[in-house]
Amino acid sequence: AIIPFYFEFVFTRPLVLSGFASAFLASMTWTLAISKFELSYAYPFMSLNFVLVVILSFFIFHDKMNVYKIIGLFFICLGIFILSKGR
Repeated sequence: AIIPFYFEFVFTRPLVLSGFASAFLASMTWTLAISKFELSYAYPFMSLNFVLVVILSFFIFHDKMNVYKIIGLFFICLGIFILSKGR
């Protein structure tokens, strides 16, 4: 009898449901992106997730920002820029 309780507990939580909705939206967006662009052009933009996580964690969770993170973010953005020019 614990399994039905578990499913009810999990699937009635707003954060869990928003996580499922976000994952669905992300997969639909990714499917649209790779249907419109070459994979070698679209895939490097996935690394922007790292940039967004660092920036949002700085503002939302007040994580510390240091010179190494800034340099790393710079190189990620530079890499994306260079790869996008090779189209």
